[in-house]
Amino acid sequence: MSDDSEPVILKSKDGGSIEIPYEAAKLSELVRDSVEEDEREVQVLRVSTDCLAKVVEFLKHHVEEPMVAIPTPLGGSSFEEIVKPLWYKTFVDLEERAMIFDLLTAANYMGIKPLLDLTCLKVTFELTGKSADEIRELLNLPKLTTEEEAKARVEHKWVFEDA
Repeated sequence: MSDDSEPVILKSKDGGSIEIPYEAAKLSELVRDSVEEDEREVQVLRVSTDCLAKVVEFLKHHVEEPMVAIPTPLGGSSFEEIVKPLWYKTFVDLEERAMIFDLLTAANYMGIKPLLDLTCLKVTFELTGKSADEIRELLNLPKLTTEEEAKARVEHKWVFEDA
């Protein structure tokens, strides 16, 4: 158990440090499991400083305006219908596409369920209705060889049903 009034220092994989109130940081399972009374520094070894800054922005905002849990089944057919608060909509509306995937990975690594749910939902709607080539481009995946594609069509028929 830790004192909510004491700040925590998050150390990124590239050596950056970001201070955050424990009250906000404790949404992260990684932070809750790592922080002790005499040790307020948490190594976040899989997250870059830029991404960690966005995670901290999310955590701080979440204290002020907690995100409503994303319902399952989904309560709409678009991201905008499901996520109501404007701040959360714009938070994941990023020009740098790679950052949404970095945030998703960081949320998973740090055990931040609301951020993981938000980023997964955003990616889900970005991929919905896209062709295999469009998805490959969005996810920066290499093109399959003819042999790899033939094998994939046999092993994962459902992926190619509409193709």
